[in-house]
Amino acid sequence: MQAEGNDFDCRQASRLLSAACERALTPAESQALRYHLDRCLLCRNFGDQLDFLHRASQRLRSGGK
Repeated sequence: MQAEGNDFDCRQASRLLSAACERALTPAESQALRYHLDRCLLCRNFGDQLDFLHRASQRLRSGGK
């Protein structure tokens, strides 16, 4: 995914946040995402919610422990 300068938007950030739940991001993806999250409260909130849901689903799969 190309993510340079102003071309990186909330849609790309949400895709990378979702991808990060399934795989390790490349260094370039991580850097672009961090840069965007530093400036975008909405995407930070989305990332927090996605992280919560990911952790909750892992607990359910492991029997709620």
